[in-house]
Amino acid sequence: MEADEPVVPDVPGSLVEAAEMGRREFLVRARLHIASVIDAGVVPAHALGRLIAEMERLDSEVRRYDDAELDEGEVVGDAPFDPSMI
Repeated sequence: MEADEPVVPDVPGSLVEAAEMGRREFLVRARLHIASVIDAGVVPAHALGRLIAEMERLDSEVRRYDDAELDEGEVVGDAPFDPSMI
């Protein structure tokens, strides 16, 4: 893997496992579950629109988590001030 490539966390195997891990993992697993159900073709036509909207909502929330994580940046320990670095 290249240094520029983002680290993609593993997707939990079940919703129960994801719920035990944390909010982001649960959202990722729920989004994947909905996508799988839609792909399997078992969703009735009258429910498809609502399910797609829910999947989009979950996706937006996951992306917000990821963006917030990127905004926080890398944790760096304190070091003595070096004026020559300015």
